[in-house]
Amino acid sequence: MDKYLSIIKQNYLFEPLSQDVFNKLIAVSKVKHFTSNEAIISQGQAAKYFFLVLSGQLKLHLISSDGNEKIIKFVESGETFAEALMFLQGKQYPISATANKNSDVLLIPSNYFHKLLTSNSELSMKMLGSICLKMRGHINDIEMLTILDASQRAMKFFYDLMPYNLKNGDSYPISLSKKSIAGKLSMRPETFSRILRRFEEEGVFIFSQHQIQVLSREKMANYQSYSS
Repeated sequence: MDKYLSIIKQNYLFEPLSQDVFNKLIAVSKVKHFTSNEAIISQGQAAKYFFLVLSGQLKLHLISSDGNEKIIKFVESGETFAEALMFLQGKQYPISATANKNSDVLLIPSNYFHKLLTSNSELSMKMLGSICLKMRGHINDIEMLTILDASQRAMKFFYDLMPYNLKNGDSYPISLSKKSIAGKLSMRPETFSRILRRFEEEGVFIFSQHQIQVLSREKMANYQSYSS
């Protein structure tokens, strides 16, 4: 648990908690390791927990009426899922979750977290503010997908993650896989790969081994400057 405390505290559901409340919540939560393709929850199962991915990647999916699997989304490290059921006091999980690779996941008792909020109005207001900020971020993502073309969306994604003091030739890490980034940007993986190759050929940046090597900050800025 200790090695994941910084990841947990940065999540929007845990950031508003006082240290005392945070410690109590951690004491009743548990970290569980799942191997690749191992089921985490099943559609229709009693909703006792919500989850925070600490490492790895999970797949949220359901089985359609014709028996085919439909992937809802991939959940990355630092992201939660099933928390809406906790707020709505949902009784069953409407989807299934499976480890897409070896993953560590924090299981948080939904009833305990719900009682924390209902017994503390100040904490509830802080939580509401945190949720509003997260929703604002989702709205910005929707606006970006609506307005920007594929190359500009990709460039804005990488430019926004780049440290402000990075110099040409320096690198910075990217935790997400290329497939996950493509999905986040609503583009096909092959389209995303072509865009990355073009950026490299044009001397903008190189994406390799979860690292972005910046070749030209100026070119990166020019690609997405119109949106600022």
